[in-house]
Amino acid sequence: MDPGERLRHSASRRFAEQIESMAQAVAQRVIDLVVESLDVNALLARIDLNALLARVDLNQVLGQVDLNQVLGQVDLDELMARVDINEIAGRIDIEALVKNTDLGALLASSSSTILTEAADLGRSHAVSMDDTIARWVSRLRRNHTGRPGPPELPNAQEKP
Repeated sequence: MDPGERLRHSASRRFAEQIESMAQAVAQRVIDLVVESLDVNALLARIDLNALLARVDLNQVLGQVDLNQVLGQVDLDELMARVDINEIAGRIDIEALVKNTDLGALLASSSSTILTEAADLGRSHAVSMDDTIARWVSRLRRNHTGRPGPPELPNAQEKP
């Protein structure tokens, strides 16, 4: 390659780089001017949101939502203030609930529990009354030795 051609090629490359740099600067300035003059509200008014949303995969969007974080921001007191408990209670089918409940088993279970507790209470009072009568008899007989202790164990080892 001759030295003149090399010089022309080098000058051509520098000239192309300068032109490209100026073109990029002009393009950037044009983009900035267009964006600054753009009326976003007018642009959004021209967009068909139904058509845009029809293209969105909501399952994919919801898959990226952290429900724990969303629910952590919910004010439960305010939410419960909006709940109509009377409305909910009015929807309950009491007749079907009673029909599906085995009242016989429920009554038998609760009755046996009550009877067991009553028997335990009666036994407890009988033991207490027995102790009270034993103290009164001891006082009447003027026996101040007190109540005898438990019987001695048959194979108890004596202490050295």
